[in-house]
Amino acid sequence: MHLLISECFTDKLSNVLLTLTLLRTKVVENATVSKTIKMRIFTRSALKQLAYLYAWRGEALTAKVALSRSDTEVDQQAVELVRTAVHKLLHALCSSSLYGLVFRERMSSDASIQNNHLLHLLLSPPMHNAFTDPLRRQLVVDCLLACPSLLPGYLSHWQTSLEPRDSDNWRDLIYFVQEILATFQRHIVNRALQLVEITEDIVNFVHSISNLCLPPVCLSEPLRLASQVEETRIRKPANAIFKTLRRNLVIFLTWTHFSEDLVKKGASSSMIVSELSKLLPERVLVAKWFGRFSKTLHTEQTDQAILADQVTSIVETETEVDEEALVKTASTQPTDEEEISMLPKGIQKTMLILLGHSREPSRPLSEKHFKKLTKKWPELVKCLEHLHTIPVVYTCLSAGIRLLSSPENRERVGWTSFSRKSTSVDEVLCPTPKTILKTLSKQPEVFSHLLGRERLEDEEKEVTDIPPSLTNPSRLKDGLATLLLSVSEIVPQTAAKSLSLLSLLSVYSAQMTLCDRNLLQLMFILDSSGQPLTNIWGMTNGCLIWGDRISDHYRLGKTLRDVPTLWRQPNISAFLNLLDKDKLLTSAFAFPVSRRCLAQSGSVDRTLLKADLYDPCFLLPLFLRYLSIGHDTEQDIPRGVDLRGFYSRNCLAFAVAALSSYSRHLRGLAKAVIARYRQLLEIWKPTKVPNVPVSLAVMKQFPERVQINFILDTIRNSLSDKADEIGGGFRHRFLFGSRADTSFRLTRVHANFFVHALLMLNKPEHRMYEVFWNCLLAKPAVDLGTVPDFMRTIFSIHEDHRIERQWMIKLCAETVNDTSDYLLLEKSRVFKYCLTMYSDPSIDSATQVQILRLLVATTKIPRACHALTRFHAFPLWLFRHALGSKHTPFLSYFFQIIKQMLAAFEETKEESPALPILKLLDSTFRNLHGATTFTEKEVQPVDA
Repeated sequence: MHLLISECFTDKLSNVLLTLTLLRTKVVENATVSKTIKMRIFTRSALKQLAYLYAWRGEALTAKVALSRSDTEVDQQAVELVRTAVHKLLHALCSSSLYGLVFRERMSSDASIQNNHLLHLLLSPPMHNAFTDPLRRQLVVDCLLACPSLLPGYLSHWQTSLEPRDSDNWRDLIYFVQEILATFQRHIVNRALQLVEITEDIVNFVHSISNLCLPPVCLSEPLRLASQVEETRIRKPANAIFKTLRRNLVIFLTWTHFSEDLVKKGASSSMIVSELSKLLPERVLVAKWFGRFSKTLHTEQTDQAILADQVTSIVETETEVDEEALVKTASTQPTDEEEISMLPKGIQKTMLILLGHSREPSRPLSEKHFKKLTKKWPELVKCLEHLHTIPVVYTCLSAGIRLLSSPENRERVGWTSFSRKSTSVDEVLCPTPKTILKTLSKQPEVFSHLLGRERLEDEEKEVTDIPPSLTNPSRLKDGLATLLLSVSEIVPQTAAKSLSLLSLLSVYSAQMTLCDRNLLQLMFILDSSGQPLTNIWGMTNGCLIWGDRISDHYRLGKTLRDVPTLWRQPNISAFLNLLDKDKLLTSAFAFPVSRRCLAQSGSVDRTLLKADLYDPCFLLPLFLRYLSIGHDTEQDIPRGVDLRGFYSRNCLAFAVAALSSYSRHLRGLAKAVIARYRQLLEIWKPTKVPNVPVSLAVMKQFPERVQINFILDTIRNSLSDKADEIGGGFRHRFLFGSRADTSFRLTRVHANFFVHALLMLNKPEHRMYEVFWNCLLAKPAVDLGTVPDFMRTIFSIHEDHRIERQWMIKLCAETVNDTSDYLLLEKSRVFKYCLTMYSDPSIDSATQVQILRLLVATTKIPRACHALTRFHAFPLWLFRHALGSKHTPFLSYFFQIIKQMLAAFEETKEESPALPILKLLDSTFRNLHGATTFTEKEVQPVDA
């Protein structure tokens, strides 16, 4: 690869453009190519050779001949083509965290060792004087924006050149530095949020962010010398840098004043100002600007308008405006009744009847309405041909099909059996579900709506009387998926012949939306009715992909009936790149415990679930199939199975979180996934590398393997086959999925604890790393009857005890989901110590916020509200602290707690003595904190 790139400098135009284009489209922008492979392809030497192409001078025998050409001897149009192509390639490599070589920053001794790969490029000879070339200038700026930690090292490289002198080159360099610092103005908040997440020490946080708000160390002396020169042409560029940095400082201080993220970390704006004041004397050496920066630091920055153009919006008022805009937009969407009013008048009343039945399926239908439905049924089905852009049509037809196919009505309409050519009834209501399904499978519009594509022009002409604004893609997809599912449940054999599973996978996104859940149930029916992809819920024997990525490997047809044709075989591990690791981690922490197994859930799952989470009913069988490839070979890992990728993409964490599911079947799947992964870890061997010892190769290729084994063993021992014992006695090697397994369920507290333990393996610098391993190494199992290590953490005497305490209370706040979680916390005396700790005068505000978030989450459970009142006199505690609090951020939490407590007691059949107290507390709280000091707004969810 190095030879191929180096030869491009003297190659002809067509070859150079072909090479650069292939590298960009087939390697860089190919999501199936990992960053590790890209690092091996684009070495430091290769990147340097690519950067030389900015100075490409045409085809030549040697580089010396090419460089000797003057501008008049070079085809400028060809030069620009090459420069543009190499810029697109390098820009994607240097500024994209998804496709490029940009790695996530970590606060450790080798924090930016991977991103130093890019720093080496920026400091290489072909990038010298990059500020003189617009393309290279943009590459440097965007690369530093993507990797802010490289900024001090890059500026230090120019330290000798920054010494003031009266030359155009120096002024260009100074203005280039000023441009870099000005580019960060819209990203100050984003950078601060990144540092809050990865740092645990306020000193390190301030030191890192100060390079954007104060002159970096390498700039302090050059700026001082430039300010002492009397010539305006030298002083003016230096003053421009000071002004830009001061503007950045104002933005940062404004964010610290309103940020709750700092409060959760145990910091405050006054602490930030104090640390910045310590750095100010060594950073700002000019007396005039030192006074101005000092004045800015000690002035309270409260103008939220400054944060309006920030890339990451964190100001509460902006969030409220966005929510209001969303509500306003949603209100403009027509209701179901308004959509029905647009239909032909002859079927409007029947549609309203079906709409009411879809909302209340248990309500019986009168004989009069039933006869009217059977009479209008052919007209209703015709709406699928001419009114296919109105979502309510699909909703009503789906309700009608379920009603007519119910056991009490099936014989009356002749829908008793569709497998026989003749029926026992003389008259069959047409169109039948079989006819409807065949019609839907042949309509291109149905597949187009499921894919979310825009309507074709000829489609719009057919429905010109329908305003385009009424076409809601999400509602259309939900309605279509519901209708397809309701028809397929009646005629599963016809559905298996009329619908293509690959076409359904192309519109599936593996999330918990209503559309995706119905599509997954539909694929399960097809898989069980003659169109199986494998024996485990629709998984192929080799690999599986879904969503938009199917079009990269298959040529899709125009309808759901057309079977896509394979034109490029996907990799076995291709599905790992389809999964968003951050969303998968979010799905693990907020695992949908009430999601039921497909085989047990029935046709309609009306459980309210978060739509932006991954569906365990799809992913767990997929994980098991992936790990079970070649399960007969016990001596070696199956070829193509990436165990470390399975861990690093948070798939293992998701499987551990599934142990908290209410469904025994999903827990069994999760245990089978963990057991198989544990078995593969035992037989894993590193790839042989010449002249590298095996022990060193193990540490380089999979350093977390031993710790993962230990954690999985701890989980296995904790899920004991004896409920009264900790650890359950013996260590069974294959306890997961075996007959000895009693399917004990982890609470969400313990599931999230183990997920955090897995995440901490590559974060040894984190304060909780030591706490986790102290807990895991203390006993062979974790007691599932108490919160892990709660007492030792709360009463810790470590110098960072506040961080430990806040983290533990935050874990409890984010995991209270049901009564079992509350009982676990109550048994561990969490509420007793938290309520007492809140009253401690020495408690920090960050811990108080976490305690309030815990109480907000707990009071969402009605039975927990009664328990808090009975065992902790919680209303009296609220009287003392809610009415006495004047801290504005706390008021919204107290308001939410009081509102939820009042609602829980008002819903009880018998009036509780605590209800009058809560009503008095609510009215007093509202009167005390009027509109000028308090706004009634919902607090952010604890699992956000």
